[in-house]
Amino acid sequence: MKKSTLILISLGFMLITSCGKRPYQAYKTTYKTDRAVQFDDKSVSAEQANKKNIKHMTLQEARAARVYFEQRNDIELIEKVLERIMKLSDNYQERADCLYELATIHLAMGRLEKAREMFEKLIHEYPGVECKKEALYRQILAHYWDCCDAEHDQEMTEKTLSLVKNFLKEFPSETSYLESLETIQDYCYKLLFDAEFLRMGFYVQKYHINQQPESLTAAQMRFTYLVERLLEFQKNISSAAKDALIELCLELKGLEADNISEKNDLLAKAVMLLRTNYEN
Repeated sequence: MKKSTLILISLGFMLITSCGKRPYQAYKTTYKTDRAVQFDDKSVSAEQANKKNIKHMTLQEARAARVYFEQRNDIELIEKVLERIMKLSDNYQERADCLYELATIHLAMGRLEKAREMFEKLIHEYPGVECKKEALYRQILAHYWDCCDAEHDQEMTEKTLSLVKNFLKEFPSETSYLESLETIQDYCYKLLFDAEFLRMGFYVQKYHINQQPESLTAAQMRFTYLVERLLEFQKNISSAAKDALIELCLELKGLEADNISEKNDLLAKAVMLLRTNYEN
């Protein structure tokens, strides 16, 4: 097996395994009992409420039980009582608060698909709530933590980038999340760049095996997308290397369609330039 093929396979393996331990396993969530307390009904004690099956609790009992369970961080019972409150309450803020905390629990427990679903529901059905900014940020996390999952394609990465852009557009003066969002954005662009580089290298290698011009056409498409959309966001590639890659991209565009030999040479040169200036 040629060295270039081994390098591409190794890079692909690193992309799949680079995440290692799932980020949400180290994530510490906070259940904001101060939000629960504002709806607490003092006519029902937490002890009284706790003696009753959650599915038979009144709204007042569920509110008291929520405070009780949150103070003890009993996740399973918190979920059940939050669902009960949402079923019984007609208070806009309370329902939004419960939905936010349910989504946060799913996020903290690694149920990312469910977390995405609930944050999406919260943002669209309760747009005026106080926790919207925090919900938008956690919605981004619920997408970002799945970007490296082998079961997901780059649509998840693209979606994460879109959410980051929307957040920064809606809250241009926000600073508390800025460093984290920049890290997420940089890594997502790196994931896209890695994926396009792998595809480009694959098609160049494929041409060397099958000698079909269509393989070079596909490689050029990947290279053009990589240069025009993703190159500017790669902080570990020098300005000189970026300029050289842009120049190669322009040379390729200027070639006649049937100039296969030179197209192959330029694409091979681009792969080598990327390998020496990006992988290291």
